Amino acid sequence: MKDIIQERYNIELGEEISHSGLHGFKGRDGYYILIPEPPTSDEEAYEQRSLCEYLSNQGFQNVAIPLFTTEGRLQTSLDNQTFSLIYTPSFDTVQEKQGTRLAKLHQLGNDYPYQPQYVSRYGQWKALWEDKMDVWTSLYKQEWEERPATSYQRLFIETFPYLEGMTENAIQYLQESERDWRYDQTDQGTFTFQRLHPSMLSENIWPHTLLYDHPTRDIAEWMRYKFLEKGFKAFGEIQTFLDDYESSRTLSVFSWRMIYARLLLPVHLFDSLEGSLGKGDKRNRMAEQSLRDLLHYQKTYEQILHRFFAELSLDVHRVNIPVVDWD
Repeated sequence: MKDIIQERYNIELGEEISHSGLHGFKGRDGYYILIPEPPTSDEEAYEQRSLCEYLSNQGFQNVAIPLFTTEGRLQTSLDNQTFSLIYTPSFDTVQEKQGTRLAKLHQLGNDYPYQPQYVSRYGQWKALWEDKMDVWTSLYKQEWEERPATSYQRLFIETFPYLEGMTENAIQYLQESERDWRYDQTDQGTFTFQRLHPSMLSENIWPHTLLYDHPTRDIAEWMRYKFLEKGFKAFGEIQTFLDDYESSRTLSVFSWRMIYARLLLPVHLFDSLEGSLGKGDKRNRMAEQSLRDLLHYQKTYEQILHRFFAELSLDVHRVNIPVVDWD
C-alpha cells in the first residue's frame, strides 16, 4: 500500500503510524493520514479543501489539508476502497479557549471571499429538516407494517409520534425566527462543522467535517452535547463559553432564536437511530438501550429548553423571544 500511495501522490512516506483510530504515515515535516470512504462527493471534497487551505493560509492552528493525486483527484481507490490522503503538520492539542477559537473560525469564514455551493447549508435548515422528517416517516410506515417486529422496532414505532411532534415544533419556531429582522453582520454564512463535538475545537480540523452555514449551528450543537452530558449543571460552562465567544462576536436576537430552534430539533435522537435502525440494523440491543436512555432523559432536556434563556440571564420579555412550554 505504501508504495502505491507514494506513487499516486508523488510523495515520500516514512513509518506507519496510528493516532486516535486514524492510520497513516510520518513524513518529513508532518503526517499523512488515510481517511477511508470519505463521506463527501468530489465537488464537496474540492470545496472543503478550499476552506481548509484558506484557514491554513490565515494562520488558523491545526488545519489538515487533503492532497491531490498526480491525476488531480482528491479521492482514490485501493483494494476496492475509496480514501483521501490528508496532510497535517502535527497532532498538538490546541490550548486556546474553545469559545475564542470558535469565534475566530467563524470570523474567518465570514471573510471568505467565495460562496460555497456543494457544502453550503446556509438558509436551508427548514428544507433539510422537512426532508429528514419525510425519510423517517417513510421508514416508520415500513416498520409499522413489518411482522414480527423486534423490540427495537417497537420502540421506534412508539417513539415516532414524539419525534414528529418535536420536529414540527422546531420547524415552526424556525419559520417564525426567520421572519425576525434583528440580525447583523455575524449572521452571515461562515465555516461550520457538520456536527460539532467540543473536543473538535482542541484537535485537528479535518476537511470532511466542514460545512458552510449559519454560525449558530456550531453553538447549538456545542450546547447540546454539554446538556446531554451534564444537564442543568452545564449552564455555568456554557455561559463561560458564550462570554469567550461574544468577546469578539456578539450574538444577535436572530442568532439566539436560531440556537433555540436547533436545540428544539431532536438531533441527538435522530443520530441515535441513524447509526443503526436507519441502516437496517433492527436487532442492535446496544443502540436500543442508547435510545431508551436518551428518551428517558428527554424530560430533563425539555425542562432545560424551557429554562434556557432564564438560566443564561436573557430577558425574553424585553427582547421578545418566544419560549416553548410543554406543560
